[in-house]
Amino acid sequence: MSNVFSTTYPISRSTGVCAASGKTFLPGDKIIAALVTRGEEFARLDFTPESWGAGSRPAGLFASWATTFHPGVDSRKGKLSDEEAVELFEQLSSPQGAAQEAFRFVLALFLVRRRLYVYEGSKQGMLHVRQRTRANETQAPLVEVREISMTDESLAGALEQLKELIPDSATQP
Repeated sequence: MSNVFSTTYPISRSTGVCAASGKTFLPGDKIIAALVTRGEEFARLDFTPESWGAGSRPAGLFASWATTFHPGVDSRKGKLSDEEAVELFEQLSSPQGAAQEAFRFVLALFLVRRRLYVYEGSKQGMLHVRQRTRANETQAPLVEVREISMTDESLAGALEQLKELIPDSATQP
């Protein structure tokens, strides 16, 4: 994958079944969601915490996060909550390759846009952000994210990919 954001890649929804054990998830079950690369596409695979804890990992693992299984027809179900998006960003703190690095950069911009992180400037090719805290809380540590040069087209594609994972805050109840 030479440029993960050169176009839009569809991301599959949860199948409702553990990819390792075949166990069917019930509403409210805690699961581990894994984003994997398959050629030029992203796919989502879900695992029970037991299977994940026993070492089940899919080929092409890009990122993973803990979530709760919510089946239904609502298009926002199965997408990452704000808290899960922050967890995914933190999990990608040591990106493995250019695709993860680009994804982390765009995710950082998205978290700033959603006001979950605060932009603190940039220096020497590094974007500086920190998680937003309340006035009475200790300030979160500064996080450096390598700035990735992107065309308007590739940035638009990246944002479309994020929309597949994270619901639009304007449509949340």
